[in-house]
Amino acid sequence: MNKTKQLLNSSLLTIITGCLALMSGACSSEKEEPAATTSGSVPKIIVMYGPGGLGDQGYMDCILSGVQKFKRTHHSDVDMYQYSPSSMDEAERLVNDWLSLPPSEVPALFLVASSDYETIITESLSRYSLTENKRMLMFENDINLDLPITIFRISMFGASYLAGATAAHYVMSLGEDSGTKDALVLLAHPNDKTIANSGAGFKAGFDSAGPDAVVHTEYLADDWTGYVSAQAAYQRMGDWSKSFAFVFPVAGGSNHGIFRYTREHPDSPMTAGMDIDQSDLSRNIMGSVVKHIDRVVFDYMETWLSTGELPESAVFGLDSGYVDWVLSPRYAQYQSIVNAAREEAIRKEVAEL
Repeated sequence: MNKTKQLLNSSLLTIITGCLALMSGACSSEKEEPAATTSGSVPKIIVMYGPGGLGDQGYMDCILSGVQKFKRTHHSDVDMYQYSPSSMDEAERLVNDWLSLPPSEVPALFLVASSDYETIITESLSRYSLTENKRMLMFENDINLDLPITIFRISMFGASYLAGATAAHYVMSLGEDSGTKDALVLLAHPNDKTIANSGAGFKAGFDSAGPDAVVHTEYLADDWTGYVSAQAAYQRMGDWSKSFAFVFPVAGGSNHGIFRYTREHPDSPMTAGMDIDQSDLSRNIMGSVVKHIDRVVFDYMETWLSTGELPESAVFGLDSGYVDWVLSPRYAQYQSIVNAAREEAIRKEVAEL
């Protein structure tokens, strides 16, 4: 763990070049060897995680798990460098410094592990060209962007549709004296198409069941900080718990503010886990939208290492096996609802893509 923290706080490009002080800070590789002693012909993989995202016990940590598994599997075949920028400016410097490095015969793959970097990547690639042996893989963005890179996106529409259907049947089971039956979709910020897609899927699934209730949408912030605002989410739950019977949070690490509130207040709304199975974090979590992003990342890196190329850009939905709605064990009685809605969820998702 200490070695990983040391790596994430280091200056990535000093490691890559071995001699250029492109960014300040102490540096080390996962092998903890000086750059001069590593093989110059070993392929390089650079991973840039989302700003402040590691430690979210969800999406970013799942990516880290896939990266670490790949590193263990190919520890002698590739040099791996991981970086977690603390700001967008820091991320932009990292990308530009890497793109501006002189051409090399050594293959290099840069993983852009957050949709929040779309503007940075677009602007940087308008100034610099990818040299022959450089490849870039960008996560969770529009695959139709006119960029010379590979992009993948995991659509959460279908899995979220199943979550919405589950939530609708739950609120319909509430008595007339239970108060509100409305649901809330909580998104980190309004500019992320991937999470907006998830919110739309939840609403479609909820509405399909025909409850006498409405789905509302709110945002935690105007930018990426909505992913790291757990305390703000916790504080706002005081009001949301009075207005909603179900809260569907798609806000990264901020979701933990929701889960904490539900643990501390037994009469809280029901909610959903996100990215990994989070059923152990609160009794109010009815299920989780599970994204096997670790497997996606591993498979892409495996293909690149063996062929030198990346597959074409792609969108993975409910029928891919990379994403699903997984009920918490204590709410297994809703499994028949999920099974009945699955085919329609896939059909609706395909129509959305």
